[in-house]
Amino acid sequence: MRPEYDPVGQAVPYAELHFDQDQVLWRGPERFTGFTAETLSDGDHGFQSYRDGWLEGPSGTITSDGDLLTERWFRGNHLYGITRTFRRDGTLAKAVGYEYGYDMWTVTFDFDGSSVVSTVRGEFDEWDLKALGNMRLDDPMPPLPGPEYAADLSKH
Repeated sequence: MRPEYDPVGQAVPYAELHFDQDQVLWRGPERFTGFTAETLSDGDHGFQSYRDGWLEGPSGTITSDGDLLTERWFRGNHLYGITRTFRRDGTLAKAVGYEYGYDMWTVTFDFDGSSVVSTVRGEFDEWDLKALGNMRLDDPMPPLPGPEYAADLSKH
């Protein structure tokens, strides 16, 4: 499955970037907005997207041919949205819904990439629920799409 964006072709070389003490990514005197990418040992490419120095948008792994292997979504430097894992043949293997880094649900797909094998909801203790509640108050974000949207590639 090819993404609608080209993270490798649009990537800025790491030599032009630097992190500050707060882990904000900079390009010269400005907070960085764009893609970074690196070639992995197997020839695939790892990539991340940033906006104003923070992780924002898609990050993941793409094959040397341009097909997605993993796609994770970030908002405001938090893993937030639907992360998808694809098989090398392009079929969807798994989708996980994240809110502020917490896995809220997981859907596993059969080898055809569309038949659901299982859906599991995240389980949280009282401390997790309290932390999640505080993050929702301190840094409100749009609602996470539910597991029924796991295979809808237009939903993040």
